[in-house]
Amino acid sequence: MDRSLDVTSLFKRLNKLRTTMMYAEMKTLGLTGPQMFVLRELFLGQPKTIGDLSKALELSNSTLTGIIDRLERDQLVERKRDEKDRRVIWIYITSLCEQLKKDRLDRVDAEFNEMLAQSFTPEQFALVHDVLSKLIVHIEERLESTQ
Repeated sequence: MDRSLDVTSLFKRLNKLRTTMMYAEMKTLGLTGPQMFVLRELFLGQPKTIGDLSKALELSNSTLTGIIDRLERDQLVERKRDEKDRRVIWIYITSLCEQLKKDRLDRVDAEFNEMLAQSFTPEQFALVHDVLSKLIVHIEERLESTQ
């Protein structure tokens, strides 16, 4: 068996488990999957335009507009016109959204990390962390060299 394929399937399973935990928390907040995808993209770095989000999430502008409308209605994001080019509208997360992320979503990540840490001795966990960090750096460097 090709061990690289096995590692890939393990990463997929691990990511699916983390995503399942996050979705369970999202449901308690009344968020849909698409809304969470938009928020996650904004958490990575904001502000973003509808066009930025459309490219990142591979969703149409009209689909995103509806998602943003609902997030804005729930006071999780806000639209602001660009001061230099009034045609451009930036999407920002609100302080309420920042607080929800801090209080609820970051807690899910902390619980997930704690579960991982409890699955290993401190030395094993440090080794897993180091190996994954090196793998990420290697993949990022490889992706950058192909662009």
